[in-house]
Amino acid sequence: MTSYQLAKNLPTVTLVAHQGCLIALDWHTQKTHDLLAKLKVKVAVMNSVALSHSIDADAKVLVETITQLKEYQVGQRQVFDMPIAIATGTPFQQKVWQALRQIPYGQTISYAQLAKQVDSPKGFRAVAQANGRNPLSLIIPCHRVIASDGKLGGYTGGVEIKQTLLDIEQASYQR
Repeated sequence: MTSYQLAKNLPTVTLVAHQGCLIALDWHTQKTHDLLAKLKVKVAVMNSVALSHSIDADAKVLVETITQLKEYQVGQRQVFDMPIAIATGTPFQQKVWQALRQIPYGQTISYAQLAKQVDSPKGFRAVAQANGRNPLSLIIPCHRVIASDGKLGGYTGGVEIKQTLLDIEQASYQR
């Protein structure tokens, strides 16, 4: 586990790797700690120097994630491709998270559109709840889902973070 600050106007994210895969990227440490407790994962917090010198598979994926986040921040990366694993979530949540991965960089869709994509046309509230439980926010781009009226709606890390991420991607939404 390590922390990384994507941009000055964003809070630090907690990154968690297990068995060579990224399993959490979280803006709130309590959610991450709850996930780790559920998975009974041994926590080892590593600083960037220790990460860069480690040959451990978890350290390697954390270093790769930080590299890709830096590239994303400056507009050089539109798709994340580090190894990920999702060990939590209901089948419906996992279906929503898979659909989120299909939303292109710089584009947004509504909760209602996403609900239709996962064969639950009236389930926009359930889709919103699944977004809120996304263990890899940003990597699985739940920030690209907005309200039907074009407004931002909610976001696990807060609306300011969602706005910043959409601004990085130069996505359209109602301010």
